[in-house]
Amino acid sequence: MAVPFVNVQVVPFVDAGTGGRPFVCQGPGRGFALIGLALRAGAWIDRVTPIFAELFSDGTLGPAVRGASFGGAGGFDIELRARPRYVVTGLQTRSGEFVDGVRLLQTRWDGELRIGDASWTAWGGSSVGGRERAPGIATPRGAAVVAGIAGRAGRFVDNLTILTAELAQATSAGGGPSEVME
Repeated sequence: MAVPFVNVQVVPFVDAGTGGRPFVCQGPGRGFALIGLALRAGAWIDRVTPIFAELFSDGTLGPAVRGASFGGAGGFDIELRARPRYVVTGLQTRSGEFVDGVRLLQTRWDGELRIGDASWTAWGGSSVGGRERAPGIATPRGAAVVAGIAGRAGRFVDNLTILTAELAQATSAGGGPSEVME
């Protein structure tokens, strides 16, 4: 059975870029969490494409599904993926005028999030010299995942943040969910 999400919200932007067009991308249905990002990058991140998988209550994940792509066509292909049986619970960027690097906080999923078994992926992108920004972390920690991405993009990715969602089964003891993602 898929795990439904509640309280989906966008984490505030921390990158300085204001160009491009705004975008928001969630998984293709209920219970899909981010498991990676497909990037095109050179000096900056040209394009970002989220990769999702459905979370099941038995601790398994469904097949990987790519979301829509945002940004330009330059650069070379890079893929950041959480380890098998892990989901993304946070994202950190490195940026100046544009985003030049990104990394993902991956947390083990076995029917519950195991925050004691979480780690950052390597940085994806370049090291042009942007500043490391404060990470966006899905909260409450141990009961929320990244359910999508948002940002601004034109020829390059100007800024990037996450949409977080609480796991309905983890929040039901605290008074019940207020909004289930459809």
